[in-house]
This record gives sequence, structure tokens and C-alpha cells, in this order.
Amino acid sequence: MGGKVFLRCLSVILILLVSLSFTAEGGEEDLFSKIRINPIKGDKKAPDFSLRDLNGKKVGIKQFKGKIIFLNFWATWCGPCKEEMPTLEVLHQQFKEKNFILLTISVDYEGIKPVQEFINKHQYTFPILLDPKCETLDLFEVKGIPTTFLIDKKGKMIGKAIGPRDWKSPEVASLLNLLIEK
Repeated sequence: MGGKVFLRCLSVILILLVSLSFTAEGGEEDLFSKIRINPIKGDKKAPDFSLRDLNGKKVGIKQFKGKIIFLNFWATWCGPCKEEMPTLEVLHQQFKEKNFILLTISVDYEGIKPVQEFINKHQYTFPILLDPKCETLDLFEVKGIPTTFLIDKKGKMIGKAIGPRDWKSPEVASLLNLLIEK
């Protein structure tokens, strides 16, 4: 009897391993589709920029080369942006110790004051860069917010999501883990 149970367990494990290997092959495209992220084909590098954060420190995108960059454009007056903010915080907390950076760029015309008040009120801890002149919107060819870009470890743009998402979904975590482990 013990032998049959062992063989049954072994076959279940083998089936699981085989199915996981098939999921990992082509899994990235499948996850992009499920999350509604449009893949960016080719070798399109992320535009170089440098902006100030809420503490006045200059932050440039190049300093994060070697990490997966999750770059989100938003504003305090944007309802859909505010809708996805809590899930951005969950994502930031989940991946901040990994080879990953979640950066947000506020395009509030009024500058730091409304952004600082909004962030303090909701106690968000992810990095926020300020672009009141909206210069990065043009660099990244952003037509509306929220818009999010995924940038690989070499600085190449690999995905773009237009509109709000549930960034705390298991599919997002799976995709990010896949990208980080590449």
C-alpha cells in the first residue's frame, strides 16, 4: 500500500514540474496579456531623465540600471491614478528588497505641495519624482495617465500599460519574479 501512495505522489509531483516548465517558457507573454500590458518590441531604450524627488534629491533613471524598473506616470487630480495607488504601495512593499525599483512620476502642474499632501495623507512610501512641466511625458510619448512602463535590467522598455491596474495581482507578482530572475 505504501508503494502505491509513493508512486501516486511521485507522479503528481512530476506532472506539476512538467506543467510549471511549460508555464515558464512563453509565460512572460501570457502574463503580459493577462495583465493587459502591451509588449514593446525591439531594442527601444528608456529615455534618459533626471528629476527631483519629494526631498529635493535629483534622481536619474540610469542609476537603476541592472534592476527591473516599474515606472508609473500619475497626478493627484487623476481619479484612475488615485484608484491604483494602494496597489502600487503593495507592489513596492512586496518587491523593494529585490532587484526591482518602483518609481512614480507626478505630473501635477502645481508642483510639490499637492503631491506631498496627498502622499502624507495616504502614507505611501514608494519613490515619487516631480515633473510639473510634464517633460517626461513627451520623452516617453505618454498620451494619458496613468501610464506604466516596465523596463528591463539593461534599460530597455519591454512593456506599457495605459490606464489603471490592480498591481497587487498574482499575475503581476509572477511576471516581476520572472523578469527579476532573468
